[in-house]
Amino acid sequence: MAIWQFQCNIIPIRVNIDGLSRDEVISWKGVSQSLCDIKFIKQENSWSKEIIQYGKLDETCIEYIYIENKLEEIACKLDLRSLTKEKLNLLVEYVKEIDAMLLVEDSVYLSNVEDILEIMKKSKANKFCKNPLAYFSSIN
Repeated sequence: MAIWQFQCNIIPIRVNIDGLSRDEVISWKGVSQSLCDIKFIKQENSWSKEIIQYGKLDETCIEYIYIENKLEEIACKLDLRSLTKEKLNLLVEYVKEIDAMLLVEDSVYLSNVEDILEIMKKSKANKFCKNPLAYFSSIN
């Protein structure tokens, strides 16, 4: 992950995630719907045959990670240097379409552009993008 990327996971909506491990929360095991139909980011070749990748790794990128041909995880990295509100809206709509939500660090968020923008504003990636020199000076 590049420092200018805001990282999250796209996770299936669950009634109750209390008591689940992080691996269980991000897992797509048992979800049967087709998820790899993104129209707003170009599919790219992945470094692994077990990953379907949309977008370049150092830009906005969504990776579908498979284990034994079963979807295990959807990782999402948003390039805050070039992310547009239109692209964020398309991502939020996609997440809603697949009955999912976003996991950022240890918090879960329903797909809502305003909430995601607020979280991104507080992120290390945003602090770096706003002022890289000040960001590096703040590191102890």
